[in-house]
Amino acid sequence: MSTATLNIWVTEFADPCHIMGTHLVPNTESRENWYAHVADCGGKPLTWCGKNYTFMPMKCGHLEVEIPPGCYVVFAGHSPSPGGRPPFGNRLTHIQVVRANCGDHVCVTLFSPEMWFCGSWFLEALQTQPHILNDPNLAANAARAVQAVLGQIKPTEFSANLEAFKKEAPPKA
Repeated sequence: MSTATLNIWVTEFADPCHIMGTHLVPNTESRENWYAHVADCGGKPLTWCGKNYTFMPMKCGHLEVEIPPGCYVVFAGHSPSPGGRPPFGNRLTHIQVVRANCGDHVCVTLFSPEMWFCGSWFLEALQTQPHILNDPNLAANAARAVQAVLGQIKPTEFSANLEAFKKEAPPKA
C-alpha cells in the first residue's frame, strides 16, 4: 500500500511567514498546545485504518502523519476542549486544501490569524454580501458591531498592510 506523508505546520500567531515553536504557555514549561485536524472535503473528520485524524497533538507547530491518497482540508486549533465550547480551542488557523497522491510528501502551512484579521474579513463579508441574510438590518447591525469591536483592537503590521492593500486600485487591463 502506498500512502502519502502529510507535514502540517502552524505559523506564529499573526505572522504568516514564521513557523510556531518559540512561545511558552504562561505558567507552564510546555510549548503552546496546537492540535491538527484532517477532514474530507465535506468537513467530516478523516478516519482511516482505525485512526481518527482529529485533535492530533503538534510539537513546536509541526506534525507529520501518514494519510491515504485523497483530497483533504487541514486546520489546527489551540488548547481544545473536545466536546466542550469552543470545540477546536480558543484560536483556529485558516483551513487549507491539500491533494495527496500515492507516495507524495505534502507540506501545508496553516496561518494563525489575530482577532483583528478575522473581524475585518467578516466585516467585508457582511458589507459585500448582505443579501445572504434575510434581514438587511441584521447585516447592517452586525457590521456596526464588528466595526465597534475592530475600533478597540490594534491590527498587527501584517493586517494593517493588508488593509492598506485593499484600498489600492486594481491594475487596468
